[in-house]
Amino acid sequence: MASEEDAFRRRVQHRLADRYLEALEIEEENEKRKQLGLDRDGDIPPKSKQRFSAFNVQNIVWLIASIAVFHFSDFYVVVLYDPRINRLWFDVGAGLIGVTLAIALFLIIWLSLVKKVSSDDWEKLHPTAIPIATASFILGSICLLKGLWPVWGLLTPLILVTLFMGVVVLIAMFG
Repeated sequence: MASEEDAFRRRVQHRLADRYLEALEIEEENEKRKQLGLDRDGDIPPKSKQRFSAFNVQNIVWLIASIAVFHFSDFYVVVLYDPRINRLWFDVGAGLIGVTLAIALFLIIWLSLVKKVSSDDWEKLHPTAIPIATASFILGSICLLKGLWPVWGLLTPLILVTLFMGVVVLIAMFG
């Protein structure tokens, strides 16, 4: 039993040592880059400064899926004309989602672009904005789900999540 514990302890220590050695190698590489003057713009960025493109396979799949769901579910026609929709729940949900969008537009456009406030300072200036947006999004999603349930039944959550992810990916790609 003791030999198994020792073997396990050694494996864990080796893994930890490998991780620390890898971190030290990256740090040494960054120091060498600084000494050689390779840490300027236009050169190869260090690993910690690399940005990833929004145009990856996962995002494209979400976008295609949301377009397909929007088309094949006749979402636009159903939302406008279907009498099976529980309009009270749907309208309350749409209003709450509208509150979320209004807060997002306020934070992103007014504070960031017009007032030049960093997103790190949003909570200091308006501490209730993000919690209110989060709560209104959650409640709005539940209300939309309840309002659209008579039309699609069990498929309603899948349809709404797919459309939501499509909007998020669209904003990430082109926003």
